[in-house]
Amino acid sequence: MNKYLCFFLLVSGSIIAQSNYNKFSLEFASGYTSPVRPYLSGYNSNFSSFNHVNIGGRYMFSEKFGVRLEYVNDRFISSNDATAGTYFNRFGAQLVYNVGKDLDLWYITNESFGLLTHAGVGYTRSTIKKSQVVDQIGSVVIGITPQYKINDRSALFLDFSSVFNFKQHYRYDGSLISSDYVPVVGNHYNISLGIILYVGENRLHNDWY
Repeated sequence: MNKYLCFFLLVSGSIIAQSNYNKFSLEFASGYTSPVRPYLSGYNSNFSSFNHVNIGGRYMFSEKFGVRLEYVNDRFISSNDATAGTYFNRFGAQLVYNVGKDLDLWYITNESFGLLTHAGVGYTRSTIKKSQVVDQIGSVVIGITPQYKINDRSALFLDFSSVFNFKQHYRYDGSLISSDYVPVVGNHYNISLGIILYVGENRLHNDWY
């Protein structure tokens, strides 16, 4: 009987402890986007620019694992041809892992720095600037996110993400890849700076607990 009582108290204590920190956050970021492939080499522009916007919400199920929903807008625009380029609108879901907890970064840096990793999938609508044709693409995203704590309610972050686009039919410059409509796997990356706003009634968020 004592064995079951001890187990019950242990589980109860764990649940109560988990309720001592907030689990939800809102994230806003903007930054640099750059295509890796494909785009026609004949363009002087490589369609890289500071035209990346990211809005997301994250929920942490535990001290290390969580999920993030996001909307991302990337605009790949030529600097010398007003008709060339594409607009990417991506909706996605990613799993988040707080690798900073394993590295004890919050302890080593006196609760100033953290580190998240993330990976997931997305649905992308690519609009061709010249023709307004829409290309529907499946995406896979992987990234890493260093954090700097401002206070108990907010933090700055720098995110590095690589995006792989499956069944991409148009290049980033807007030209059709194949007359037979054969798709390829495209790739671009984002570097963004943003702010995290922690939501909840408790003083601390999971990131810094």
